[in-house]
Amino acid sequence: MVYKVRMKKDDYFKINNKIISTNLEINGDDVTFEIEGGSYNILKRTNYEFKLIESAKTKLLRFVSHYGLLITGVLFLLSILYMNIYRVSTIEFNRYTPINDEIEYRIKSSFRTLFCFDFCNLDYEQFSKEMQVKYFEYPHISVTRRNNTISVYIANVDEINYEVAENQVGDIVAKKDGIVDNFYVYSGKALVSKNKYVKSGDILIEGNMRVGGLVMGTTYDKLVLELPKKTQVIETTAEKDEYYGLNIFGWSLNFGKDCNYELFDKKENTLFNLFDFISFKKIAECKKNAIIKEYSHDDAYKLAIKKIEDDFDNHLVNELEHIVGITMTKDEETDDAYVFTFIIKKYESIGTFQAKE
Repeated sequence: MVYKVRMKKDDYFKINNKIISTNLEINGDDVTFEIEGGSYNILKRTNYEFKLIESAKTKLLRFVSHYGLLITGVLFLLSILYMNIYRVSTIEFNRYTPINDEIEYRIKSSFRTLFCFDFCNLDYEQFSKEMQVKYFEYPHISVTRRNNTISVYIANVDEINYEVAENQVGDIVAKKDGIVDNFYVYSGKALVSKNKYVKSGDILIEGNMRVGGLVMGTTYDKLVLELPKKTQVIETTAEKDEYYGLNIFGWSLNFGKDCNYELFDKKENTLFNLFDFISFKKIAECKKNAIIKEYSHDDAYKLAIKKIEDDFDNHLVNELEHIVGITMTKDEETDDAYVFTFIIKKYESIGTFQAKE
C-alpha cells in the first residue's frame, strides 16, 4: 500500500536515505512524498514528526486490506441469503387434476439455474389470475410460494370458499353441440338446464363483470382416420454417449464426446448456469434407429383406438371428462392404407370462455 506523508523539509533530508520515497513535492518548509509499507514502518520508528495524508482511495484500500476477508465473508453470506429468497426446491399441488402438468410446465419455464439451484421470480398473484382466466372451469386457482416450495391450490367444484378472477369479463359459450348434464356456476348467470341440447356458440353462462363455471355434457364426434400400411418408426436404442458441455457467451465446447449419431435423443442436466452467460451441463445422447414397420388390419385398428384415446387424454380439462364409447361405422382399405370411420361419444366440458366486446 502507498502512503502519502507530509513533514518538515529539514527532517526529511535527515532520513531520506533510510526510506524509498516518490512523488516528492517541496512547499516552503514542508515536503510531501509517497512511501510504501516498508518505508512507512521505518518512518514510524523515528522521532521525527510527520502527518499522514489519506485520500478517499487510500482510506478505502487501507480498510479493504484490514477487513478484506471479513467483507468477502459477509458479501458471500448476503448473496446466499438473497439467492435463498428466490430458490425453489419443489412444486406442490393440493390434488391431482388434468391441468397440473401444464401449470407445472408454465412455472418451470420461468426458472433460471445458478450453482445447480433453480430460481423463480414469478409474480405469483398475476400468474394465479392468468391461470383462473385460462382454466375458468375451476372455482379457484392460486399459486403461492412459502420458503422454497411453490404451492398450487386448485379448488374442487364442491368447495364453496373460492374467488373468481376479477378480469374474466365475458361469457361461457358452447364450443360444440351437446346435451347438458351437470353444470356449476361460480360467477354469472346460468342460461342452461339439465338435459338441454345446445349448439355451438350458444351462451351457457352469462357474465357481467366476472364469469366462471363448468358445464359438462354428452357429445358425439365423427372422426376419419387413415393409417398407412407401412411407416417409418423411430426407436431409441440402449446405446448412449455421455459428455460435458461448456458454454461461454454463446461459444460452446464439448468434453468427452465420443460419438456422432445421425439420430438421437438429447438430455441435458445443468450443473452450473450464471444467468445464461456461462453454463456447464452434463449431456446424454441416446442413439435412435429408423426402421420400416408394417401394420396388419388388427394392428392398424388398435393403433387408431390408441390415437383417439391419447388425443383425448392430452386435452383433458378436468377429472370428470371421459370417453363413453368408440364405435366404428366404416372400415375401408386402399393399396397403401386402412381407413376407419368412428363415432366417439364423450362426456366432457363443452364450454369455452368468450370475452365481451
